[in-house]
Parts: sequence; C-alpha cells; structure tokens
Amino acid sequence: MNLAAKIINYGFEFPVRFLLYILAIFIALYGLGTYSVYKLLPFVTTDHLSIVLLLGIIAGLLQVIGYVIYILHEDIDPNPVTWFMFAYGTAILTLLEWDMKATLPELILPATCSIFAIFVSWRCWKEARRRNPSKWWPEDWWPSDKIQQMSFVSDILITIGYIGIWAFVAFGTMSPEIKVLAIFWFLLLSNLSTFPAFYPIIHETYKHPEKENFLPWFIWAIAYTLLGIVTYVTHSEIFSLLMLYPISNAILHAGVGCMALRKKGDL
Repeated sequence: MNLAAKIINYGFEFPVRFLLYILAIFIALYGLGTYSVYKLLPFVTTDHLSIVLLLGIIAGLLQVIGYVIYILHEDIDPNPVTWFMFAYGTAILTLLEWDMKATLPELILPATCSIFAIFVSWRCWKEARRRNPSKWWPEDWWPSDKIQQMSFVSDILITIGYIGIWAFVAFGTMSPEIKVLAIFWFLLLSNLSTFPAFYPIIHETYKHPEKENFLPWFIWAIAYTLLGIVTYVTHSEIFSLLMLYPISNAILHAGVGCMALRKKGDL
C-alpha cells in the first residue's frame, strides 16, 4: 500500500484525529509561510496582502486534499447530475468572478474546484458509457425533478448570456457600464443556482448515505470558510456579492457532510 492510500485509510479510520492533524498542518503552514515571507522578502508588508494570499493558497490545497480523498475512495458513488452541474456551473462562476475583478487569492479555490469537478463529472460520464456504450449522453443525466431541470437550464442560459455580452462588447454594441451591470446579475444568478444544484446530492445522500462520506465534505467546508475570510479581508464587506459564493458553499458542503455522518449513525 502506497503512502497516499495509507493516509486516506487513516483519515477514514480516525476522522476526528485526521481533521485535527489537518488543522495543525494548516496552522504550521500558515505560521511558517508568513514568517518566511517576511524574513526572506523584507520588502513585503501587509499592504501586499501576503497573508491573504497564503490563506487563499491553503484553501486551494484543502480543496485538493478533499478531492483526492473523494476520488480515491472506492465506496463513494458520485451523483452524476449534481457533479455535471458543479463542473459546468463552477467554471462559469469562476469566469464571472474574474470578470468582477476578484483577486488571485479569491480565485484559487474556485479555479481548483472547477478543474476537479470537471474530472469527477468526466469519470461519471465514462462510467455511464462503460455501462451503455450505445449512449453518448446517459439517459439518467437529464434530471426528472423540476428543480434540477431549472438549475440545469439556468446554467445554460447564464453561459449563453455571458458569451453574448462579450460578443456585444467586442463589436462595440454594448457600453462597459452596461456590461458590468449585466455581469453582476449573471454572477448573482450563478450563485443562486448553486442551491438547486445541490438538491440531487442532498436528496441522494438522505436516501442512500452509504454513497457519500462526510470527510471530504467537511474538508471542503473548511476550505470555503477560509475563502470567506479571504474575501472579507479583501473587500471589508460581509454583504458583498463575492461573499455569497464562499458562505453558501461552506454551509451546503457542511450540510452534506453532517447528513452523511448522521445517517450513518456516527452522531
């Protein structure tokens, strides 16, 4: 058994201890990184937001850790509809936040999430193709639930609208001021679509908790909490549009983790 597999097995065998170790590693990395930056680069001050950048990097690393555990755990059966919407929606949201002048520390986590969510969704598609090679698009990937259908369609419409806005700006038929206003509303709608996107996996975890495991979801919740801190420190606003993404995702990811934990009789 390789080192990665041993670490993952240990995490599932001793979850509380494992989370405490992650917290200790986070504190150590945070302290060592901050000390190194100020000692090795004396010209760097708090004005350069070095601490915020470190927090953003650590949030991204926690996101990677959660995905590695999620992908390598054989008992987890990802919900294909939710993960397809995660892959599609998070990629769009990352572009929208970048267009809204989000900083690098704020973009590390959503960019990381987009890449891994696309990979998980691709694995779901590949598994569906293996079961039925005659279908390029799995039949069960079109959700039967009306809420899921609305979320799916909303992501498509947001993408079409976003591309259309760029085309209008490129051809000079839309002023930059109107573009900023339109991006604001598309980003708001993209964030709101996160809630119905979570509905399939929440519903599935409630009915079949054995298909999920709480550990990756708790790690992701911690990562989004750190992103919330980064966003608040950067903009000094708790009720800003960019705060909606980390706050909503921290709550939703923790909710899925708690549901899996409770239904398994671990509470």
